[in-house]
Amino acid sequence: MNSIAYETRQMSFEDIKPKRLTRYMQLLEILGNKEMTAREIETIRSRTYLPKRFDMNCTRPRLTELVNEYHELIECGIKKDEETGKSVAVYRRTTEQEKMELDNMNHIPYLD
Repeated sequence: MNSIAYETRQMSFEDIKPKRLTRYMQLLEILGNKEMTAREIETIRSRTYLPKRFDMNCTRPRLTELVNEYHELIECGIKKDEETGKSVAVYRRTTEQEKMELDNMNHIPYLD
C-alpha cells in the first residue's frame, strides 16, 4: 500500500515532466560558456523567464539530472555561497570529449 506522501510526490513528479525540457534549455542557455553555482543560475532564471519567482527547487534537481543523466554539465569546482556561507558546487557545460567519455563510462570493462 502506497502512502499519501508517496502518491503526492508521484503526482508532483508527473506534473513537472513536460516542463523539464524547457527548464533544461533555460539552464543551459543561462550557463552558456560560464562557470556558475545553482544560486547564480537561479537568480538569472528568476529575472529572465516566467514565472518570475526565485525557487531553488526548480533549479537544483534539473542541474543534478543534467549532470548525472544527460552529461550536459559537469561539477567543476567549489565556491562559497554568499547567502548561506556554505560551500557549493560550481557547474559548467561539458565538452564534447567529456560528454563522450561520460556517456560511455558504463561500457568500459574493469579489471579487478
